[in-house]
Amino acid sequence: MKQYIKRKLRFIKKIVFLFNMYTLLFHRKQRVREQKVFRKLKEIEKNTTKEIYNLQQDKLIIFFKYSYENTKYYKKIFDQFDVNTWNPEDLKKIPILTKDIIRKHGKELLSEEFEKSSLCKRNTGGSTGESLEFYSDNMAGLNDNAHHWYLYSLMGYEKGDAILGCSGTVIPQKLRDKNIYWLREAKNSVWGEYDFSVLYLTDLNIHYYIDKLIALKPTILRGYPSFFDKLATYIIENDIKLGFEIKGINLTGEMCSISQRINIEKAFSSMVYFEYGHTEICLYCYTSDDTYVYKSSPIYGYIEVLKDDGTDVEIGEVGNIIVTGFNNHGMPFVRYDTGDMGELLSRNGGTIEFKKILGRNKDYIVSKDGQKVFLTALIFGQHLQAFKNIVKWQLKQELIGVVSIMIVRNSNYTNSDETEILKNFQSVADIQLKFKYVDEIALTKRGKHLFLKQNIG
Repeated sequence: MKQYIKRKLRFIKKIVFLFNMYTLLFHRKQRVREQKVFRKLKEIEKNTTKEIYNLQQDKLIIFFKYSYENTKYYKKIFDQFDVNTWNPEDLKKIPILTKDIIRKHGKELLSEEFEKSSLCKRNTGGSTGESLEFYSDNMAGLNDNAHHWYLYSLMGYEKGDAILGCSGTVIPQKLRDKNIYWLREAKNSVWGEYDFSVLYLTDLNIHYYIDKLIALKPTILRGYPSFFDKLATYIIENDIKLGFEIKGINLTGEMCSISQRINIEKAFSSMVYFEYGHTEICLYCYTSDDTYVYKSSPIYGYIEVLKDDGTDVEIGEVGNIIVTGFNNHGMPFVRYDTGDMGELLSRNGGTIEFKKILGRNKDYIVSKDGQKVFLTALIFGQHLQAFKNIVKWQLKQELIGVVSIMIVRNSNYTNSDETEILKNFQSVADIQLKFKYVDEIALTKRGKHLFLKQNIG
């Protein structure tokens, strides 16, 4: 019996050893892949405009060929519209890929190179009412990680620096009972060594978040503007000195007003770096200086900015952002409609600079005369005095020309703030405002603050 137990233990130890070795080799392979993409991004910094253009054209041809040879959907589409996989200019022949098409033809979009079980299931868009489920291969995620490491490097990140992130992560009750509202992640996680949950942040417990942040002394902050804006306000109002350097603040996931950005940069004595990307892993854009111009990665995807009729917008115009992602071979997306809009600043083939990202093409309210008024121009591009007296707010529109404003106000909010907001709206468009003051505004399931709820079609 003892010999049997010893053999069993030896067998278990061997299995554990082999598993640990496999895990080690797997993670090492991942790091090698990320480092390869990272080095390529560094090389591109030295490339000429023409070299970047040619690089993208080559990647577009490769992706055309792959999509045609490995998916039933693109085989059918390319044949139907006489698309030459060796000609990048034939991109315009390919119909726009929408969420409805993906839902309807999901199986045909899957690459025959992969077993479905080996792919990563992803979903996005739940907060907009247009949820989408799709798949990606493992390498797509690694390429995405490399781009995040690249952005951190622009902030001055060095190996060993601590990254603090935030998200809508659920914290177990036993931890919350101890006033712990964060989870420890892997030390080398691109999303942050610590993940602060935005779901539980209140005026009563915010000091626990601040105390933990100061104790951790992170060099990079990453996450939602609304979360860091609330921390920033507390830091400023209480004249808190952090006592350590923050190299950069990576804001993503939500629209950010000028006032929020200024507030965050003041509190943390560091510059904001915006990021624009998607769970669909088709594009990656970022800002790198105080112009806050968004630059796109030429090796992540090919971007088009189009008018509603499908033609290219001119420089300075706002258009629909359409993308062809280079990274996801498990389920290729060619000319995918992101649902977002951006103001074009420059174009080099599919490498783009945006002056502004306006958010989703439904991020607008409709005035009484039927005009679309985008939130970026109406709210996020403004610097209203009332902003400093608003804890959180949300717009709701169910009737044309009528907008309800839900406001969580602080103790300094007065009637003059309401008047300023009213004048600001009415100076831009003919809109009837209804103010409603509330104690709280619910977050989405992912912990984001949804600024607009619109249900007018």
